[in-house]
Amino acid sequence: MSKNTLWFDRGKGKSLSGHNLCYDYPARIRPKGEDIVPEVTVVIPLFNKGPYILRALSSILDQGVPDIEVIVVDDSSLDDGPDSVAAFPDLRVRLIRQPHGGVSSARNTGIRFAASPFIAFLDADDEWQPGHLETLLRLHKTFPDAGICATSYWFILPYGNRRMPAFSGFPGSPWEGVLPDYFRAAALGKPPVFSSAAGASKEVLLEAGLFAEGVHLGEDLDLWGRIALEYPVAFSHSGPACYRKDADNRLCMRIPRERELPFVATARARLSEGAVPEYLVPSLRAYCCKLIYLSCRHLLRTGRTEDAALLLHSSGFEHEENGHIRRIHTVIAGKGRGE
Repeated sequence: MSKNTLWFDRGKGKSLSGHNLCYDYPARIRPKGEDIVPEVTVVIPLFNKGPYILRALSSILDQGVPDIEVIVVDDSSLDDGPDSVAAFPDLRVRLIRQPHGGVSSARNTGIRFAASPFIAFLDADDEWQPGHLETLLRLHKTFPDAGICATSYWFILPYGNRRMPAFSGFPGSPWEGVLPDYFRAAALGKPPVFSSAAGASKEVLLEAGLFAEGVHLGEDLDLWGRIALEYPVAFSHSGPACYRKDADNRLCMRIPRERELPFVATARARLSEGAVPEYLVPSLRAYCCKLIYLSCRHLLRTGRTEDAALLLHSSGFEHEENGHIRRIHTVIAGKGRGE
């Protein structure tokens, strides 16, 4: 086993935050006696992304931030990705292997092991443009009360085409600052927070309860939404990340959006408890309507009209005066008449 590899096993050894470890690893690759806290830890979940992981690592280490720790959590890949990481010739890169538990479990393992108080995220098949990490750290220092720091991102499409997301609800480039309303922005346009373009303090991530494990779609939107209910969100158009939609084996392409996304349940519970600030209620409800629409749209496109109607009814938002909800009702009614 490589000297920068740790085997994470829930069935053996000592515990860390409720999980069990089997150590086969020298504590950390630092000179003996030194207690260095890196400026930032980058967490990468890895599962069968061998063709892309070295590109992701290179984009991190090319950022020009020397005081960095990179934790790659292998979720029991079946390809050569973990071996490529283990052989990577930079001791700032650390590999942790764990039994398969899903992307949330892998990210949470990386968070728990992070040595830095500030954590950035990158998926193994995405990459960063120059200046991304510098921008995240600047946001973190400029807006210390922000629970999330995020940059813009590009969609990289097949054949190398690049497309900018259609943001709304906040100023365009070159603006940088605290989003006026995260939920309004997310309801009107593309999500302002994308996991491969986001960072947060370890304290905030732990306080929010980390990524929901056992959830295979929307687990990131759920965590960012939970944090945005409690903290401001800082954003910059500078230093974008690259969302590689041209990569193979993307999880979001393999799992159909046919269930209620987890943040809808989170928001519904907070609203019923009266735990949402009054000024956020309209935009939060609008955002939930958009998420419900996305799930119902998939069901309707595959001919599952009854399932779409049931999902809408169980959501608790079926009587909302919202364009997305009206659109669902219209399509369901049309299909019910045989149109």
